[in-house]
Amino acid sequence: MNKTFNHHFRQGCFVGMGIPGISLAASFFALGALFKNTGLDATQSFLSTLISFALPGQVVMAETLIVHGTFLNIFLSVYLTNARLYPMTINLIPVIREQNRPRWHYYIVAHFIAVTSWVHMLNNYKTVKKENRFSFFLGLSATLWIMSTITTVIGFYTAGVISKNIFIAIIYLNPIYFMCMIVAGLNKNYIILTVVLSVILSPILYLVTPSWSVLVAGLIAGITSYLIIIR
Repeated sequence: MNKTFNHHFRQGCFVGMGIPGISLAASFFALGALFKNTGLDATQSFLSTLISFALPGQVVMAETLIVHGTFLNIFLSVYLTNARLYPMTINLIPVIREQNRPRWHYYIVAHFIAVTSWVHMLNNYKTVKKENRFSFFLGLSATLWIMSTITTVIGFYTAGVISKNIFIAIIYLNPIYFMCMIVAGLNKNYIILTVVLSVILSPILYLVTPSWSVLVAGLIAGITSYLIIIR
């Protein structure tokens, strides 16, 4: 590793230990308590975040365990929930790609992609030179992964100490941060149109299909924005 890589890797680590890391770690802290209530042990909780690192999918897994779902139920639920990471990865890799970097490096960094690091990088990639984006993102995302794994275990062991209401409040910190990042990125017409259409369509579609209203609204809004503005 050269000095330039190390410098930007450290920069990514410092950013990860700031607001992005605090908000994400807080959610995984609450997730650790949820895991304990589902009957998982500390090792299983630790490995869940270490290996999968996908908060929505892990929450779905925990909820399915609570209602005694089968292995197939859990597999399909988590698979469909985490399918969102595929288009996120496809979208991000061209942003951080370097000309001479081996392809297998990107397979490694893909494991660390989460909504928090993805949104932060897409909102700020222009502030980092093209040749330094990979090292910066690796530092950012790896730091978030490590912090999340550690706080999952801490949350597991403090589940009986902190009240349930506090845990519920904590788990919403990351979605709130994510929402704020989206609002901060409302400087592009296609994003504005997507958000506005989603807000309008969601309550209307809720009357038709409550369970699918948000997903369908987002899908319609995104496709419409693409066809009208981007294409």
